[in-house]
Amino acid sequence: MRSVLFATAALLVTGVANAETVAELNEKELNAIDANNDGFLSRDEFNAFSDYAFQEMDEDKNGTLGLDEAKPFLDIKQFQDVDRNGDSFISRGEYDAQMADDFDAADKNENGQLD
Repeated sequence: MRSVLFATAALLVTGVANAETVAELNEKELNAIDANNDGFLSRDEFNAFSDYAFQEMDEDKNGTLGLDEAKPFLDIKQFQDVDRNGDSFISRGEYDAQMADDFDAADKNENGQLD
């Protein structure tokens, strides 16, 4: 289960959340995130998953993701894109901003859920 969640976090942070529908995510991944099992991802479910994924990836629990922590999930270009200030760390703020951008981009009808 943990590897499925990590894979999903990496996919979301790297742009799969921009997919036209959440159905493009593996059903197992969707079920792991869709807490109320309604077949949709609300912003709250997405944010809860995003929070969990960041905490799990932050192995040293210092509030940032270094390249070594992110390497299993992001290539260097993806890492640099999320590292908006270029300090070689992904801060919680940078991660949250990317996840929010990804959610907004995927929420085509702006109803606050991914369907």
